[in-house]
Amino acid sequence: MTVDVKKLYREIANDEGKVLHCYLCSESHKTVGIGHRVLETDEEQALEVYGAYDKVPDDQSITEHRCYVLFEQDVQIALSGCMGIYSNWDELPQNLQHILINMAFQLGQRGLSKFKNMNAAIERKNYVEAAVEMMDSRWATQTPERATRLQHRMLALEPVSN
Repeated sequence: MTVDVKKLYREIANDEGKVLHCYLCSESHKTVGIGHRVLETDEEQALEVYGAYDKVPDDQSITEHRCYVLFEQDVQIALSGCMGIYSNWDELPQNLQHILINMAFQLGQRGLSKFKNMNAAIERKNYVEAAVEMMDSRWATQTPERATRLQHRMLALEPVSN
């Protein structure tokens, strides 16, 4: 089973927002596109920083295509992180993979790996318990709307039968 990158693009853009110019995220990092932290090696490093909702000159924005390319790179990082956490990754339903990639996209592999009880429940394919455990976190209080949306999606999953 493979992830649907186009579907993930829509899902994560809905959670992260999409801004085609550089702005400072809540952690004061230079950011562009769908939550992409601008690296020193990125061509976007040369762009000026504006407010997230400012109208900016076209030459200070990225294209939709570039936004998608950056997103694909970031999703691959999140996917690799998930594969490093879940020994049964390939057995998980695609919807669950998307939920976990969404979380890893926001939190990183290190952050997602700290959800010990949720991750153990996922390994056991107990998605109701995993949904409860995902809300017992600082993440859920910091981004409650996103966490609640992802929890509802987790609760809708059926356990995989062997």
